[in-house]
Amino acid sequence: MSCDDGFFAFIWIPVGTPVGGNVQVVFVDDGGVDPVAVALELLNHLPIPDISVEANPSTGLVALASWFWIDGYDGSPISSSDALSGVTVDVEVEPLVYRWSFGDGTSAETTSLGQRYPAESDIRHVYEQSSLAAGGAYGITVEVTFTARYRVNGGAWEALEPITRSFRDDYPVQQLQSVLTGQRQ
Repeated sequence: MSCDDGFFAFIWIPVGTPVGGNVQVVFVDDGGVDPVAVALELLNHLPIPDISVEANPSTGLVALASWFWIDGYDGSPISSSDALSGVTVDVEVEPLVYRWSFGDGTSAETTSLGQRYPAESDIRHVYEQSSLAAGGAYGITVEVTFTARYRVNGGAWEALEPITRSFRDDYPVQQLQSVLTGQRQ
C-alpha cells in the first residue's frame, strides 16, 4: 500500500478475497506481527496426540479378518492460539483422511477411526500369509492428513496447507495348520 503522504506498507489480503469484501488490515512493520508466520509456527507446535494403532485379535491369523482402530485420539479438532502485539492468531486442524498401510503391500483410505473391540470395526484386513517373512510382525502405519486453518483477531477462517502425521505399530500374524491323523481304534 502506498499513500500520497509517503506512507508505505504491505497489506496482507487472503487469496480469494472478493473485491469490496470484508478485508482485515494488519500492519506489519519491523517490529510487527506477520499473522501467517505466527499461524505456521503454531501449526508446527500443535499438540497432536500420540496415536496408537490397536487390533483384534492381538495376534492376527491368516485368512481371518483383523479389525483395526485408532486409540489415543477421538477425531475432534485440535487448536491453539497466540497473541502478539495486539494480534491474536488462532490455528485449528481437523482430520480429513486416514491412510492405513497394513504392512503386506495393501492399504486402505478412510475417514473413520475404526471401532474399539468388542464393536465390529469398519477397518479390516485379511492377511494371506504370516508375518514370519517380514521379521515376525507387519508394520501397520496410519497416516493422518489434517486440514489446517487460521484466523486473525477472531475474523474469518483462512485455509493453510494440510499437514500429515504418521503413526506405526507392529502386528504379528500367524498361520494355523490342521493336521489329520489316522483313525483311532
